[in-house]
Amino acid sequence: MFKKIVIIGLGLMGGSLAAACRKKFPKARIIGISRSREALALAKKKKWVHETTRDVSLGARGADLVVLCTPVDTFLPYLKAIDKVCAKGALVMDVGSVKVSVLKQAGSRHWKNLSFVGCHPMVGSHKRGVQAVNPVLYQGGLVLLTPDRKTCPSSYQRAKKFWQGFTSRIVELTPKVHDRLVGEVSHLPHAIAACLVRTVSAPALQVASTGFYDTTRIAAAASSIWQPIFSANRKVMFGVLSRFERELRTFKKLLQDRDPKKLIRFLDQAQRKRKAL
Repeated sequence: MFKKIVIIGLGLMGGSLAAACRKKFPKARIIGISRSREALALAKKKKWVHETTRDVSLGARGADLVVLCTPVDTFLPYLKAIDKVCAKGALVMDVGSVKVSVLKQAGSRHWKNLSFVGCHPMVGSHKRGVQAVNPVLYQGGLVLLTPDRKTCPSSYQRAKKFWQGFTSRIVELTPKVHDRLVGEVSHLPHAIAACLVRTVSAPALQVASTGFYDTTRIAAAASSIWQPIFSANRKVMFGVLSRFERELRTFKKLLQDRDPKKLIRFLDQAQRKRKAL
C-alpha cells in the first residue's frame, strides 16, 4: 500500500505508530524523524524504524505517506518542508487533537505534491516520550477522520484504508463537530484534572490514593502538547467550561440546602450516565 512511511515525532504517539507500521507494512520503508537523539537511537535499536534522521527534508524525500505526530502548532512548517520533497500525491495525515485550525492551515495553500487528511486516533496516555512507546497502542482504538470540502476523496479513502489496518472503529466527523465533541470528552477533563491538582493542598497530597490518582492521571501529560490544543480550541473550551461551572454551582447549592434526597438524585444521575458508557 505504501513504499515509504515517514513518522515525524517519535514520542508516545509517533513511536507507537512507527512500531505498528513496521509490523503491519513489512514491505514499506519506515523512517523516523525527531529532534530527540535519544528517541532516534531507541527507535533504531528497537527496530521500530529502518532509518532515522533529524532532517525533515531528508527523511521525507520520496515518501508516499507522512504522519505528523508533533504538537498541533508545528504542522504548517512541516507541511511546507514535506511538500517540497515528498512523492507526487503523497498522503499526509496527523494525529492531532484539534481539527478546525489544522484543516484551515492545511487548506490555506495549494500544495504541489502532498494531499492532507485530518485524523485523530483517540488513543494515548499521560505518559510521554519514546520510553512510553506501545506497539499495540492503536490496535482496536477509535479513530476519527475529519474531511473538509478541500479533502481529496481518493486520499481520504487511502487514509481510511490505512487506519482499517489497525482498527474497525472508524468514525467520520466534520472538523467543527470533532472539536466540539472532543472538547467535551478530552479537553475539558484535562483542564479539570489540572485545576484539581492545583486546588489540593500539599498536606492532602501526602494522603492521596487511587481515587485521586485515577481522577488526575491526565494532568501529568506534557504542557507542550496541551497548551496548543487549548489555545486552538478556545471557543469550545469557553462553552464547556461554562457548563461545568453550572454543574459545580448546582452541587454547591445542594450542599447548602442540606437536602440529602436531592444530592442523592444528583449523584445517581451521574452514576447512571457513567455506567452507560
